Amino acid sequence: MYYLFVELIQVALGNRDNLSRVPTRKEWISIYQESEKQSILGIMLDGIELLSKSQHPPQDILLQWIGLVQMIEQNTIKISQASEEVVKYFQEKGFGCTLLKGTAIGSYYLHPNRRQSGDIDIWLNGGRKIIYEFARKFYKDGKLYGVNYHHIHFHIIKDVYIEVHIWPSFLSSPLRNWRLHKFFNIYSPSIETCMPSIAFDRVFILLHCYRHFCGHGVGLRQIMDYYYVLHQGFSEEEKQDSVYWIKKLGMERFAAGVMWIMQAVIGLEKKFMLVEPDEKEGQFILNEIFYTGNMGHYDKRNWGSLKTPMSRFVYSLRRDVFFMGHYPQEVLWKPFFSVWLFFNQKFIWK
Repeated sequence: MYYLFVELIQVALGNRDNLSRVPTRKEWISIYQESEKQSILGIMLDGIELLSKSQHPPQDILLQWIGLVQMIEQNTIKISQASEEVVKYFQEKGFGCTLLKGTAIGSYYLHPNRRQSGDIDIWLNGGRKIIYEFARKFYKDGKLYGVNYHHIHFHIIKDVYIEVHIWPSFLSSPLRNWRLHKFFNIYSPSIETCMPSIAFDRVFILLHCYRHFCGHGVGLRQIMDYYYVLHQGFSEEEKQDSVYWIKKLGMERFAAGVMWIMQAVIGLEKKFMLVEPDEKEGQFILNEIFYTGNMGHYDKRNWGSLKTPMSRFVYSLRRDVFFMGHYPQEVLWKPFFSVWLFFNQKFIWK
């Protein structure tokens, strides 16, 4: 099933014409289940539609697939419309803003509405103090909700989950996080446009994958996002600039592994790669992707509980030990960052 699943990904992204053979019913069920696990059902339906009818799945499986993708499309349209309202709201309040991740990346896809969307991530200018003051005035109780280092929660639109970002992301290492702030300051949000530049996303989407991979897990949906970013192309000068920041942020090894996945699984051409692929690291990342599924939701290893702050700390610590040999800087600094973050959330940012 694995090879047929990979082949269908390549068909969906236009890097292959057909499957090497017709999957059995059992194999189609496995392909469907893995697509659901990775949150890429909509993208894989693109692949099915590009196949000859002789290679299509059985009718009942196909109809179930189409039905779920229609629900995905409806939700994505809802999120897209809400994104426009959110941008307009903050711009009218005087904030420069940039949409992050899926809401912005979706436009690169063959059928944008088939990319599964979860929430709206928006980065505002002004800094922590101004954004927090605005948020406190917004809520009648004067409280902040979902406080984290880099974002808070905003309930502007009913049934739509919105994360307002002070910074797009973070790194546990103080030095690398300081460098990351320097990178973000180059692309600060403005009133003129709410869409991130492709130069920003060449580094940021990789960082997004890296953060989730080192956290609870990352899935093929995020890897596909990065594929579409890279597929927009770049000049040699733009490539060198992206590689410069990838190295400065300590992501070179991770980037090399991701490039191998791009090459071996997705079929990305070499001209779109930023660094040389690393098969060993790529296999490690890929094994984790298939084991944990989208955002690590299917990880069955007993890392511990997530019910209390202390149990989450222990969970994170145990998982970090597993990654020590691959990304030691992120692992070694993470406990110190977690303690510092807990202190600020408890006493400073309330």
